[in-house]
Order: sequence, then structure tokens, then C-alpha cells
Amino acid sequence: MQSSESAASAQLGSLADSDTSTVVTKRRPIPRKGHTKSRAGCSSCKRRRVKCDLTTPECGACERLGLECEYLNKTRHGSQNSAVVISQPLRTDPVMFDYNDLNFFRHFLFEAYPPLPIDGFTVWQMASQRSHSYDFLLHSMLGLGASHLSLLTPHGYEKAALKHRVLAISALNKHLAKPGLTNQDAEAAFGAMLNLTFQSAYMNDGLIDFLTMVRGCWLVGTQPYVDLDHTIFKTFGRVSYLERVKALIQDGHETNHYLDKVIAEGFCQSVQKLGPLCHSVAELKYLAHMQRIATLASTNPAESYHELTFLYDGLGNLSSNDFASFIDPTNHASQLVILHMLVLEFVMSRKSVEGDMRSALGKKGYHCRKAMSKVWVQQILRKLPVEYYEYGEWPLRFINSLNYSFDDEDQVWKPFFLSNGRTVLPAGETLSLAVI
Repeated sequence: MQSSESAASAQLGSLADSDTSTVVTKRRPIPRKGHTKSRAGCSSCKRRRVKCDLTTPECGACERLGLECEYLNKTRHGSQNSAVVISQPLRTDPVMFDYNDLNFFRHFLFEAYPPLPIDGFTVWQMASQRSHSYDFLLHSMLGLGASHLSLLTPHGYEKAALKHRVLAISALNKHLAKPGLTNQDAEAAFGAMLNLTFQSAYMNDGLIDFLTMVRGCWLVGTQPYVDLDHTIFKTFGRVSYLERVKALIQDGHETNHYLDKVIAEGFCQSVQKLGPLCHSVAELKYLAHMQRIATLASTNPAESYHELTFLYDGLGNLSSNDFASFIDPTNHASQLVILHMLVLEFVMSRKSVEGDMRSALGKKGYHCRKAMSKVWVQQILRKLPVEYYEYGEWPLRFINSLNYSFDDEDQVWKPFFLSNGRTVLPAGETLSLAVI
């Protein structure tokens, strides 16, 4: 037994000696010579976990996506022997989103997306997938969602809406200034412009912004490198839009799509009174065009919608100086033209379209956009000199005759497109700004 234990002890001792010897003489492992991760990429590529091509001053990925490109470990020229690498500071304005922003984004996706193109729920779902690559598109969605939500809830989201709007416009301007934009770049810009346009329509002081953004949509959509037919907004094209409108008219009650002749005639007479005041080509063209739309609305709704698609094209055709003159609040003739444009656009706007995926509450927020036209009309009239009041008499009487109760299904759409005698304007009233 003792010999057996001695043998075991000797064996353990030899193993221990062997282990000790191995530990003492063990060499350090040779580093693997396979792929090594580069640490020289820009911060944007690192954050997105994609390979950076290390192009300076701006890498290819950042240039393509319009992102800010920063190399954090860039050494100074002329200090090759320096042992210390001085890193550039991180951005002082990192993109941060909070719980409210997530709520705005969700609200945009399901309730606040623009009503154009018609049946556009799927289109805007696809556009939202592009937003991770275009920060201006994302901020425009958040801003519109916040503005729309402010109309429906007692919470004050106006500051957040304005913040995202400013960020979207700033980033969009930088994006549009870049040369060599692709069709996808233009697609993102066009989507952002649409969002900013409809957000303007929720703002008390948004009339100038609204007209400017409408012009911007036209300018972006007509660039040589843009082909809307090959983007997610292909149904926004004039031909596709008119086909959808005609289908809606044919599917619905025929009488619901005709403008009451009393309104059409009153509107045309009011427009004709502006003739002696207007001197610019743009103003005179708008007068003739608006009369044609209103007349057709009472006889041929499909053709009136065709003419309506050209209503705002004139803003894009104006030079920068002519456009600035047209929207100048001191240009009283053009202000009256714009006032009548708002009334006409209000009347021609559908309350809803089939296929709209919004909830009943979300649709009420969209109706508030139309109510803003009334606010803008009142603002224009309030700023006009007394001698111009007579030219705004009919529009003011018209908008004041409308009952704005968004709890009633019939208060937004049906009072305008009627031929059954329910639309009655108060007669004999004089213009009074006291009711504004």
C-alpha cells in the first residue's frame, strides 16, 4: 500500500513539476494575422456599423446620404513623431430623440401623414423607411406629427413642432445645395417639402410659409434629374391624380360633386371686381384661372379638378423677385388674389377620400387644416386699408356663413358641394371686421 501511495505521489509530483515547467517556459501566443478591425473610420459610419472608405474630407457614404462626416482620431499634419493622438471633439448637437418624438413619429405614420397623394397611406409608410437616411425627412415627419397632435390634444407641442420644423428646413437647404443629387435624394426632398407644406397649414402665421413650400414642391418636382413616375410619389403626378379623382367622382353621389351655382356665380363676380386693381401678369392669370375652375365646378367637376392641379403651378413659374412681390403683405392687389385662392382651394378640397386609413379623430385634425384657411382670410382682410374692404366682402360673408363644428359629419364637406338648395349665404350683410 505504501509503495502504491509513493508511486502516486511521485506521479503527481512529476505532473506538478511538469506544469510548473510549462508555465515558466510558455511563450506568448502569436497574434492572429487575419482581418483586423479598422478604427480610422468616420463617426457616422461607426455609428451605423458600416465600412467607411476613409475618403477625405468627406467619405463616400456620408456624401451620398447627406450626413455630417467627422474623423475622430485624425492626427495633425507635421507631427509624425507625436505619441499622443489628439481627437476631434464629439458633436455638440448630437441627434437625440425622446419619448415625445416617438409619439410624434407614430402619430405621423397613422394619423398625420399628408392627404396627398390620394390613398397615400402606403406611400407614406414607404417614405418613413427612407427617413433613417435623410434627417431632414425625419424631422419634417416629426414636426408635422407634433403640429397635428397639438390640434387634437390639450398638450402643448407647438415648441417641439417648431423645433423639428427649423431642423428640417436647415438640413433640407444643405441637402438641396449639394451637386449631383440622385432621384432618391430628390424623392426624400420632395417628401419633406410636402410635410412642411401641410405643417404650414396648421400654423396661424403660416400663410407665407405655405405659399413658399408649395412653390418649393413644384421646383423640386420639376428638376431635370427628378422623375416622379419612378419614385414612391408616382401617384402624385397629374395624370395619376386625375384618374383617381375621376374614379372617386364616379363612385360617389353625382350631386355631391357639383358646386352650388349660387356660390360659383358669387365667387366669379367677386374675382371680376379685382380686375382693375391687378396689373402684373401673374395676378391677371390667376383671376382668369380661378373663374374657370369655379365655373367648371358647377358644371363639370372632373374638369374643374384638372384645372385645379394648375392653380399653384404659377408660383413655381414666377422668378424669385416676382414671387417675393406676389406674397408681399403690402401688395394689396396680390393679397386679395391670394385671399380668393384660399377660398377656392377650401371649397374644392375634399373632406376625405376612400381608402383613408386615419381614425375619426385623426380626420378631424385634417379638417382643422381647412379651418386655417378661414383664419388666413381674416388676417388678410384685417391688414387691408379701408378702401379695399369692398373687394373682400363676398369672401368674408362666405366664410362667416360656414359653421365650424368638427363634431358634425356634415360641417366640412357637404355645405360646399351641393345642388339641393341647402347652401344659403346671408344676404344684405356689409363687410364688418368686428366679427373677425
